[in-house]
Amino acid sequence: MSPSTRRSTETLGPAAVVDAGLQVLDEMGLAAFSMRSVADRLETYPATLYWHVGNRATLLAAILDRVLSEMVVPDPSGRTWTTWLRNLAREYRRAILRHPNAGTLVATELQRGSVAMQLAERILGVLAGAGFRGRRLAAAYNTFVGSVTGWVAIELSRPPADAGESWAQEFEDEVVQLDPAAFPTIAANRSSINGKVIGLRWTGGAEAPLDRSFVMALDVWIDGLVAQLG
Repeated sequence: MSPSTRRSTETLGPAAVVDAGLQVLDEMGLAAFSMRSVADRLETYPATLYWHVGNRATLLAAILDRVLSEMVVPDPSGRTWTTWLRNLAREYRRAILRHPNAGTLVATELQRGSVAMQLAERILGVLAGAGFRGRRLAAAYNTFVGSVTGWVAIELSRPPADAGESWAQEFEDEVVQLDPAAFPTIAANRSSINGKVIGLRWTGGAEAPLDRSFVMALDVWIDGLVAQLG
């Protein structure tokens, strides 16, 4: 598109930039995300984006806030704190599964945004109400949030960027053909392990979610927090 047909600053707004940025992140991933790629999507100049939303880091923070805003955060009243945390974790995972590349963003970028701050306040409030105080409150918060966000980010791992079309099939063949004498546990549990556990997967969680494993992990995290108050 020629410079004369590019959209001007007046025809755009911050919301439109964030919408376009989320589309680019969904389609291209974090590594390929740039202000120019978003500007091209909007048929404008990168300078226009800086005018509306600031730099790349600020735009990514706004995009993450947009993703987190899709969560339906449960009302803590009338629920036990453990039930509230379980529901919140499921909501977070649902939101990230809709935008898998945002999971990478959470795992690699420090979070800054109004929705992220509001979520932090609510989680801290629930944990404080459960009995965590001071440094133990900070540790409990980090344990829960780090476990949930990290787990989902790992679940959504994808093949290497430079993997060819045959990568998945080659990996599957390699795992299936492992020598039972050297890998007896894997060989004895092929049907329930191959392609379904971290380290032995050739399909990412966006296409093949690890639902049952997430339920077990969530039980472990919540039970562990309960044990800390005992």
